[in-house]
This record gives sequence, structure tokens and C-alpha cells, in this order.
Amino acid sequence: MTMHPGAVRAICLAMAKGLRPKPPVPFDQWLPENIVLVDGPKKGELWSPDDAPYLLPIAACLSYEHPCTEVTVRKAQQTGVSILALSWMLYLAENAPDNMLYAVPGIDMLQDINSGKLQPLIDAWSKHSGREVIAPDVSRSGRGSTIYEKRFSGGSIYLGNANVVTDLSGKTIRFGVKDEVSKWQRLPNGADPENLFFGRFTAFRRQQTYKILGLSTPELDSGDPLGEKEGHCRIDRDFRRSDQRYWHIRCPECQTEQVQTDANLIIDRKHLHNSRMACTACGHHISESERVQAVRSGRYIPTFTEPDRHPGFHVDAFMSLMMSYGAIAEDKIKYEAKGEAGLKDYANLVCALPYHMKGNAPDHQRLMERREPYPAGVIPAEGLIFVGGADVQSYGIYVEGVAFGEDRQSWNIFAEFLPGATDHPQEGAFRLLAELIDREFPNVFGVLRQMSAIGVDSGYRTNTVLEFCRRTPRAIAVKGMPGRGRPAIELPQKKSVTRSGKRQRVAGAVVVPVGTWALKAELYGNLHKLGLRAGEACDPAGYCHFHMDLGEEYFKQLTAEYFYTSMKNGKYVEEWRPRREDNHFLDCRVYAMAMAEREHLSKLTASQWALLRQQYGQIPDVDLFSSPAQKVIVEDPQQLPQTGSKGGKADPDVDTYRNRFANR
Repeated sequence: MTMHPGAVRAICLAMAKGLRPKPPVPFDQWLPENIVLVDGPKKGELWSPDDAPYLLPIAACLSYEHPCTEVTVRKAQQTGVSILALSWMLYLAENAPDNMLYAVPGIDMLQDINSGKLQPLIDAWSKHSGREVIAPDVSRSGRGSTIYEKRFSGGSIYLGNANVVTDLSGKTIRFGVKDEVSKWQRLPNGADPENLFFGRFTAFRRQQTYKILGLSTPELDSGDPLGEKEGHCRIDRDFRRSDQRYWHIRCPECQTEQVQTDANLIIDRKHLHNSRMACTACGHHISESERVQAVRSGRYIPTFTEPDRHPGFHVDAFMSLMMSYGAIAEDKIKYEAKGEAGLKDYANLVCALPYHMKGNAPDHQRLMERREPYPAGVIPAEGLIFVGGADVQSYGIYVEGVAFGEDRQSWNIFAEFLPGATDHPQEGAFRLLAELIDREFPNVFGVLRQMSAIGVDSGYRTNTVLEFCRRTPRAIAVKGMPGRGRPAIELPQKKSVTRSGKRQRVAGAVVVPVGTWALKAELYGNLHKLGLRAGEACDPAGYCHFHMDLGEEYFKQLTAEYFYTSMKNGKYVEEWRPRREDNHFLDCRVYAMAMAEREHLSKLTASQWALLRQQYGQIPDVDLFSSPAQKVIVEDPQQLPQTGSKGGKADPDVDTYRNRFANR
């Protein structure tokens, strides 16, 4: 039988096409054609490089044909890198099927990753492409996928808890993701989870056919230049070993390529949306609209080019198109108002940088040089919250009065030692303390004020302190509680009991636990800040002011502790240690800071601060941009604000807070 030559050619071409191996598909080409976003403002749409152009070079390095075996991404929050990592798992399942391990720190995060991101990504990908590469969830059959194992032809995606030994053992893995690796902690047996994780890739190390992606927001900086010191941020340590690629943009004025940094951010505090970035070469103020175009046309430039360095990428909020200069400026102001804890969050979550805790106290002599010529015993104009702290000893009581402002700046009003016995709540030093609590202090407008609260340490002479505070208005018995992660003020604890042995619920003694760890870190961070006395343009938020009457002993006691880190039983331990025996005024300041939080230092709104200024005699300058509360203070002080941003209704916060101070 004779076959037409055209038919033979067509059949041969079809067979050749079917037999010819498909060329490898790079991840950066596969990504925008297959991934459907499952959250955010563009939910349901295909992933687009226009929204995150800085992710394409990372995706190119993650292609299974790329020769690198490790990729590091030091990132800020909400930059899209986590979606990229999960999408990489799906890309490999289709193009290079093999066993994969996606490890995160904690079972809760593991479940959130599966239910909130990975499984919705799989479902959206299957629906869009019409292909079912990953088996559906059939948890009881043993054949399909489960919550912690996504099966496909040729391998599985294992979801592992980095805090559990068994999740990092017993598997042979070729591709892996270390998500939020900076939060990985040493295991109970003392093992390092990164070492266990890397051990899963041993079968592929000789041929260098494995690939690991590490990503995380950074944490603490140990101060070690190489990042090798114990306790240093893990992702920053990996990034320092990489070629350190930063996203460079071109200045629209001089075309100079540069990296956007916080140091060059120019914040317009009256109009945050007008905040800009200064060009490092010509000084041009890059606007938000110019930034968007510059980011989309930017590129990564490696800092190092040695052959032994792997690809490492820095991704911060300045290059994210989900953020703006105005949003970054708003975050910076908000975080700065929270002290050193807020500064750490800003560095980690916005700038994608590890934060070096300034907890170690500065030299007390440098602090003495910062003393200012304001009168002792007089409350400054911006000192709107006036509180105190007291440290009880057997021979007397140390007391400090501190005034706090809206931006957490503080002013020492007095620091005294009250001599006398402390074994009776109505005699000796306690009688002097009661007189001090009742004393009225003038502010610069002549308004007489008393401390709104004073925290009295109950760690020594506990029964006497409890009885004194029970009898004395505005005296609060406090107990310092060590350890990171405790809030400044915790729920009060009732200590008095009735004759029958039951807890006394009315008119009994109460102790307020105080988280001293964070307060000391915030205080010492603020003591490191430079202000007008050091030649700066202004005093920063949290700046500490001291009057000229304070002597050297006060500053020695204020700086009497230091921040110490060590390894104990395989665990990283952080603690405050004394550098000298007397630290009484440090305790007084910490308890005063706790009382300021009790008076809602961190919670007051702008309207409530304005009412405090009115209460204490300060009349603000009013202009077009002043708040409704400020305008009422000047135009009609007897009226509450009835109009403004709440649609003509009275501000309930203003109403409540004015009534509170009217009753004092």
C-alpha cells in the first residue's frame, strides 16, 4: 500500500515532537503564567511582575537549571516573598518532581501556611491550568494529600515544624524552604534545627543537585561584624555569607543608581503623603510617583562577586509597591513612639535589617553632660503625665518624679532619698513618702499638680508596702517581673485575705506586676539618643531630659545594669546584670515608666492629649490643619468638640477623658 508523502511527513513530525524532550522552563517564566493570587487587593488575578519586579531575579535563581544550591532572602513584611516560596514548591512539583521540605517555626504557623496560602494556591493553580499535579486531600485513604504532606507523581511536599526533631528527621529531601528562619530556636536536646534541616540533603550534596531557599524578616544583631556570634539573626548571618544583592533605582534627575535607605527618607510630618527620598548624588527629592517608575525599572547589583558566595537578596519596604513613602513615614513615627521595642520592629519589619539592642547603659558621665538648665521641681510645658516610682530599702526610700510628653519624651522633676525606718506604714520614711505624694508641684504655667500615680516596689518590706498603698491614694504596690515578652503592666493581683482564709475582694491590698525587661531596654535605648544638647536639630521621641541639680550618684544608679547574653544548657539566654550594687534610681525610673503606661501613655489619642494641655494651662497655636480639639480649646474652651472627622458627632474619647480630669 502506497502512502502519500505528505502524510508520512506529518506523522513523522508529530512523533518527533512527542519524543523530543521539553526544554526546561525557568521559574521566572512559569510564575506569571500559572500562579493565581489567593489574597490581597488582586485576589483571583494572575501574578504579575509589574507588581513585584524585584521578585523575578529571585525566581530566576530558583529555577532548577540554575547552578546555585542556596538562595537567601532577607526581607521586610508583606513583600510577596512568602508567596514566591510556596509557588516554587508547585513549580518543582510539575517540572522537577522530587521530595521537598517546607519548614516553619511552630505548629500554628504551619497550619496557617497550609490553610491560608498553600492549599488555596494549589486549588487555584489546578483550576486555572486544568491540570491536577498534586493529589487532592484524602486524609483517611493514605493515597492522597494530607495537611502536612502534599503528594504528587515523583515525590511529596512535606510541611515541617522547625521546633520538632521528628519533623526534621527521617526524610531524604532535594529541595527545601527555611521560612522565618530567624525565629528558629534550638531544640530541647540542644541541637540546632538548621543542622538537622541541612542533613536531609546529604544524598544530593556530592553532585550539588539540591537547592535551599532561606527567607525571613531579621531579628537581633549581636554586633559581630561577621554575624557568627551566638544569638545573631540567622537570616542576616546567611545574607552576610552571600553576594548581598541590593535593588538599585535611578534618580529621575541625575540618573545615578542608588539604594533607598531610611537615612535618606525625608518625612513631612504635617503631610506624610508628601514624604520623599533624597538622591545620594544630586539631592533631588524623589516623589512617590517617581519611585514607582524607578522601582519597576530597577535592578539588583551584588556587593561581592567572589565565586564562593551564593545569591542573596535584600527586600525591604522601600522597594515594595505595596508600600509608599507616606506609609513608611507613618510606620516610622508610630514605631518610634513605642521606644526601643518599636525601633526594633521598624528595623526588622520595614527596613529588613537586624536590630542591635542598645540596652547596655551609656557612660554616666556622658549623661551628666546632657543636663539642662530647667528648674528642678517644675513640670515643663510638654510634661503632661506626671508620675513617680519608689524603691524601698531597710534604711529609707528612693523616690523619683518623672513627667512624660506625647512623644514619650521624659523630664526628671525630682529625685530624692527619704531617710528613716521602713518597718511601719505610717512612720519613718513612709510618713515622708506620704507627704511627698500629697505635695503639689507647679508647672511652667503656674498650675499646681500632684503625681497621678506612684509605683512603690513591694519586693522588700512586702507587708508594709501593701498596707501603705492600701491606705494611700495614688500609691500603687508593684512587683518587678523579669523575662522578655512581659508587658509593662499586667493584671493586678489581690493579696489580702479574710479571717476565713478567702481572698478579700473589697478594700484589700493589690499588687501590680511590672515587666521590667522591656522597660529597661526602652529606657537604655532612649538614653543613647542624641538631642539638641548634642547638636541635633531636635530632641527625638523618647529623649530623656535631666535638670542641673542631679548629681553623679543619680546617674551612676541610673546606669547600674547592663545587658548580658549567654548560652545555658544549649539555649540562648538574655538577662540584665548589675554593674554596681546600688541601682535604686534605675528601679524608680522603671516603675515610673510603668505608671505612665497605667495612665495610658501609649493609648491616648491626639484629642485626649489636647485636653490634657488645656487642663494644665497650655494654649496651642491654631491654624488650618489643627485638630478639632485644639480649635475648641482656643475658640471656646467650655465646649466639647462637636464636629470633625466623625461626621458631626462628639468624640467619645474626648468626652470620657475630659470628664475624668474634671473630677480630679
